[in-house]
Amino acid sequence: MYDARQIANWFVERARQDDRTLSIMSILKLVYIAHGWHLEMRNAPLIRNKIEAWKHGPVIPDVYNAFRPQGIDIKSTVPVSGTEISAYDSHLLEEIYRLYGRLSAKRLSDMTHEPGGPWDTATKRWGWFAPIPNDLIQPHYVAKRQSAGRAQANG
Repeated sequence: MYDARQIANWFVERARQDDRTLSIMSILKLVYIAHGWHLEMRNAPLIRNKIEAWKHGPVIPDVYNAFRPQGIDIKSTVPVSGTEISAYDSHLLEEIYRLYGRLSAKRLSDMTHEPGGPWDTATKRWGWFAPIPNDLIQPHYVAKRQSAGRAQANG
């Protein structure tokens, strides 16, 4: 598992390679989505940080607090220590960036507000700022994979 700030830094650097800047909301959603797909694919968490249900979707407070002083548009990485991101996980992050990295912050936020999804369930059960545990996130991404597989089989 990684510190979520490492994963956020990866997305900041990756966007910089494309001469792009990501908003703090985009970074939060990309880290969350990467974590969800990692849970689905590896049956293990990508990040060890707490995820909470805030008004605009899932938020990793450690990431928010580290990057928020930069304002809305994030221009630089933040200091964080941890193990180097593995090649396998870098490949996953690249795929997340390819699939989701160009979507607007609003679109990413909308995607994480799906009815019956982890954020929706957590807010209905426990209210704002409730934790969104992995046992809500993982089945959601497993269902997304199964749904995509059915659509492909029928398509």
